[in-house]
Amino acid sequence: MSLEDPFFVVRDEVRQSLSNAQAVYSQWCLYLDSEVELEKLEATVQELRNCLKSIEWDLEDLEETIKIAEANPHKFRVNTGELQSRKSFISDTRGIVKKIKDSLGSEVTSSKMEALKRKSLMKSQEGRSRGQSRFSKLEGELERSNQGFIEGQREQQQMYLQQQDRQLDQVGASVSTLKRMGETIGDELEDQAVMLEEFDREMDSTESRLKSLTNRVNKAIRKSGDKCQIVCIVCLVIALVVVIGLFFIP
Repeated sequence: MSLEDPFFVVRDEVRQSLSNAQAVYSQWCLYLDSEVELEKLEATVQELRNCLKSIEWDLEDLEETIKIAEANPHKFRVNTGELQSRKSFISDTRGIVKKIKDSLGSEVTSSKMEALKRKSLMKSQEGRSRGQSRFSKLEGELERSNQGFIEGQREQQQMYLQQQDRQLDQVGASVSTLKRMGETIGDELEDQAVMLEEFDREMDSTESRLKSLTNRVNKAIRKSGDKCQIVCIVCLVIALVVVIGLFFIP
């Protein structure tokens, strides 16, 4: 046979996996008849199912190798008899796997498994009953302790909520005070705005009077000549002082 033929590599792996599965199956049968612990029996069943699944996958790989060899028998140097032998190996192995799986799912196995489950459940309930009777007093004390702790926490939370309510009332009073102060400041700003408007109007009026007086003085100077210039300036200064005095004196 050619070294390139992959059938033999996979076949050896299948034989090894099948040997392991048969060993686990034998152990499972002993456990089932001896009524071993349910957890141990279920772990053995799971291990056995995993072994069977691995074998089924390997058999699928073997079928692929047979198809490859049938497509090109000259390359792999296999004849019809060899191909038939390989197919028989796959068929026989699948028969063994099916027998084990049927045994796992049989009615007898299901009945034994249910009996073990009931027995395990009864033991568990008995254990809980003994534990409850043994520690009932301790549980009562723990319950009372927990109840006291809960009541204490509830009282602390109530006090905390009352304190928060008082703080919120103080904050509300402060907000009301700030609101009144803001309203007072707003009224004062409005009064000052009115006063500024009046001041602006008085300034405009005074500026108009000064401009008019200045124009009159300039005309008088042009008419009077140089001799009257000093007199006009003095009069202008006096008039200016009088106007300013009138403006600032209430």
